[in-house]
Amino acid sequence: MNETQAYIGTIVKARFAYHDLNTDKIAFKSRPFLIIGAEYDELPCDFTAFPISKVSASQNVDPVHDIKVAKEHYPKLSLNAAVSYIRVHKIQTIHSSQLAIGIQDSLSEDYPDLYAEVKAAYRDFSGGLF
Repeated sequence: MNETQAYIGTIVKARFAYHDLNTDKIAFKSRPFLIIGAEYDELPCDFTAFPISKVSASQNVDPVHDIKVAKEHYPKLSLNAAVSYIRVHKIQTIHSSQLAIGIQDSLSEDYPDLYAEVKAAYRDFSGGLF
């Protein structure tokens, strides 16, 4: 297995830029992502990933493309919120230099049914593009 393949199907924490409304500037926070692809076989490279978020406003949850992850049902995952969502319709690119630490959890190994649900939701989402 090549170096970057070990990341596919895992949850990592990455440095994430956002606009801070209080300061009207770009700020950074650590955020979990599910890695689904890698640009190259070796680091450094870009990873393709889904953000994992707690969604505060229920009207912002997409019932098809936000996959609910309740901490009580998936205790092996290192997620802080009681309920988080894997947001398959918010696909992002993250450079390997932005990873805060190494692999935290293996979704594909620890919860293969949830991982299959994520893959199916992404196939549904991407099939509706163009």
